[in-house]
Amino acid sequence: MTRSIQELTAKISALPEPMQQEVFDFVEFMHTKAARQSSLSAKHEPALLSEQALAADWNRPEEDEAWASYQ
Repeated sequence: MTRSIQELTAKISALPEPMQQEVFDFVEFMHTKAARQSSLSAKHEPALLSEQALAADWNRPEEDEAWASYQ
């Protein structure tokens, strides 16, 4: 991993300053995106964990009949 970081640093350093700023902006965007995805995952984790337990109740013929009029 260190070699890759060193290579990236060298390549970024060789770019003109405006392009270095673009790289920085992109990295900031990726950090924000990762944080947002992590936050969403944590927010929906309880629902995902209960899905298997609730599926036993949801996947019954009676449930299909009860919701048929809404399709």
